[in-house]
Amino acid sequence: MNQVKVNGFQLFSVIFLFELGSAILVGMARDAKQDAWITVLLGIACGCILFLVYAKLYNMFPSLPLTGYLRKILGSYLGWIIGLMYVIYFIYIASRVLRDFEALLVITAYRQSSIFTIGIIMVLCVMYAVYKVEVFFRISELCLFIIVFMFFFLILFEIASGIVELNHLRPILEHGWRPIFKNLFPATITFPFGEMIAFTMLLPYLNKQEKAKKIGIISIVVSGLVLTLFTFMNIAIIGSNIADRSAFPILTAVSYINIADFVQRLDIVVIISMVILGFVKVTVFSFCAIIGTADLFKVKEPKKLIYPMGIMILISSQIIAHGFIEHIQEGLMVVPYYLHLPLQIVIPLLSLVIAWIKRKVKASSV
Repeated sequence: MNQVKVNGFQLFSVIFLFELGSAILVGMARDAKQDAWITVLLGIACGCILFLVYAKLYNMFPSLPLTGYLRKILGSYLGWIIGLMYVIYFIYIASRVLRDFEALLVITAYRQSSIFTIGIIMVLCVMYAVYKVEVFFRISELCLFIIVFMFFFLILFEIASGIVELNHLRPILEHGWRPIFKNLFPATITFPFGEMIAFTMLLPYLNKQEKAKKIGIISIVVSGLVLTLFTFMNIAIIGSNIADRSAFPILTAVSYINIADFVQRLDIVVIISMVILGFVKVTVFSFCAIIGTADLFKVKEPKKLIYPMGIMILISSQIIAHGFIEHIQEGLMVVPYYLHLPLQIVIPLLSLVIAWIKRKVKASSV
């Protein structure tokens, strides 16, 4: 894995698919009602600012992953402990995303199957992708074009069906800016934009490291605009109340498509797209957990960690919640405040400040 090299377009493809991930499936900023798309739009700007922090840390330590430069900045012991927290975090979020897509497939397509069976199949695919990680990065380019093609025609069919009702988006700012900012921080900033913290583990593999900041910002903006578009379309088609109550708003919106009683029931297109996005996101988090563990515990052959890591993620996805409602509530009310906020925002900002002070002190003492 140490010899893995990623080009700019491969990194863009993976970030784009990663950012869409489960965010486009479960929806964003639901409590903002018909102004949810404004919240997502503002989230793009905040996500770019947050990524600049990650990029600055990467520029200071271009050859090290997050778990490596934390030890340089915070000291061997504290940095190691916080690095381990990030590894556990990556495993946990991989499990949450896996549970999202296990639930999607069981609810929509495989009602006679168990989430454990679906989980086994998905984890086996993820483990193989991590084992052949260079192939994963190359295949992500193909997946990007598949997803863009599918989403383009979904939007086209929604418009052609005449189901887009712009009145569902009115009145704009009915309750002012308060609901928007309440949904923006921390929920929308941290999910999915703050999850770019995972790429602090992957940026050292970029073959042209000077392009890291540019690629990251472009990826966040493009994927964020796609999320804004689908949030806008979902509300325009099904209304904010139904979007808020629906487990998967994009599936509900697509189910309304009907062109001359011929083009309809395109749910399968959404499911295929979501499975691709979920596969990419779980693979990225799994890969980050593996290389983080290898870095912290000085494992010379990280590939030996693939099977135990896959088993841990599979088991965690099963025990993470008793049911889908509990799983979603935990993701909305607990995870953003107690995990995302400190690990995506607080620790990186503090690390950057400490690293900057250390460099200033070192430069003045020379």
